[in-house]
Amino acid sequence: MKKILVLTAITSMGVGLSAQLPLDRPTFNEVSKQMWSDPAFIKSFVGSYAPLQDVEPEFSNDEKVQLKDVVAPLLQGPTQSAAIAPLEKMAASGSATAGVHFVLGTLYLQEDRMAQAEAQYVEAVKKFPRYRKALKNLSLIYMQQGDYKKALEPLSKTIDLGEVSGNAYGMLGVIHLYTEDYVAAESAYRMAVMLEPKKKDWKLGLLKAMQMQERFKEANVLLNSLLQEDPNNVDYWLFQANNYVGLERPLDAAKNLEIVERMGRAKADSVELLANIYMNSGLYDVAYSAYQRAMEKGDAKYENMYRAATALAQVGSFNEAIELVGKIRQRFSRDIQTAENIQLLVLEARSKRALGDSEGAAVILEKVVEEDPMNGQALIELALYYRNRTPEPDYQKAVFLFERAENIREVAADAYVQHAQLLVAQRKFKDAVPLLKNAQSINFREYVEDFLVRVQRAAAVM
Repeated sequence: MKKILVLTAITSMGVGLSAQLPLDRPTFNEVSKQMWSDPAFIKSFVGSYAPLQDVEPEFSNDEKVQLKDVVAPLLQGPTQSAAIAPLEKMAASGSATAGVHFVLGTLYLQEDRMAQAEAQYVEAVKKFPRYRKALKNLSLIYMQQGDYKKALEPLSKTIDLGEVSGNAYGMLGVIHLYTEDYVAAESAYRMAVMLEPKKKDWKLGLLKAMQMQERFKEANVLLNSLLQEDPNNVDYWLFQANNYVGLERPLDAAKNLEIVERMGRAKADSVELLANIYMNSGLYDVAYSAYQRAMEKGDAKYENMYRAATALAQVGSFNEAIELVGKIRQRFSRDIQTAENIQLLVLEARSKRALGDSEGAAVILEKVVEEDPMNGQALIELALYYRNRTPEPDYQKAVFLFERAENIREVAADAYVQHAQLLVAQRKFKDAVPLLKNAQSINFREYVEDFLVRVQRAAAVM
């Protein structure tokens, strides 16, 4: 960290947006981590101690002496925090000027003592309401805390007081982006790009603001231009992939994501998106391969991979679903707890039953129900096994299991429908009607309603 010189330039504190915004809106922590690592932004955003006419207060003569003789040597020493104690003493005096509070607040900010820094900046602004740098740094603190709504007022006032810089407008764009005022975000980012045309962060922010307004065609024009300038920029390729999804051009998005992967820069989420695109396009084998590659990434998440295996099963790729379940167990062996293991067992059993291995599925499901008696999905799957078992169904056992599932809110509607289908197969139409009505009262579905009408007609003629 560079040393600070009193009454000259202060470096080392501030934030800079260098966030990757390709597929999803990033969390504040993801953005913040990079914001606080840009030295050029830090230096320009926080500014210096030197008073600016009309928007900065002057130090008193006594303060200038103490700053020069006591504080400055400590700031130039090996430990800048040593200057905090004399500054605290100066700030505690009733006659301290706003400038002293600002200097102390900035040192607190460097030490990540946010609450204390905030208090000093608030005091500085209270004593000198037009204190532009104090307002700007106060906004910084609120942004670092993730309170973007609170950060808006001091930063807006900073700009009203004459702050004209790409960083100020860029951060204003960040605030508007996070508070979901996308039109204002676009305007702020356009100003930032005008003032700092070479800064990638502001162009990415502008693209994000345009995308959030669903102005994908305009964003794509800008993206094509940016990619011509910098074809090795992964962020641009990912942004354009997201843009193609918005334009309902998923296979073009897939091309971009494949390019990123060939560049060796793909993360799990972009490879998962690639796999999802292939799934939606009916390319299940290619999607399965992509899911496997995503799982090899260090940032792969169990929840996403479980959803992938479930999706494969839903489209009838049961062998691939079972294989992926096995790979999930290997990849996340340290993370899988009882609940996750049961999830995987149920999915595996459902896939085995669909492939004709009903006995193998039943063995798994019996184990699941024993470990988790309230697992509604397992109860229904096991009931279906007994209902459809050949050559001898066990309707009594199936009904018992359906009735247990009907008492579990999350699966009750499906349990009622499956139970009703069993009764219809036995020509017990009148008994099936109230079950279907119960299902509809929980989760109304058109196909169930059609089934109910047909069953009621059959019951009427019995």
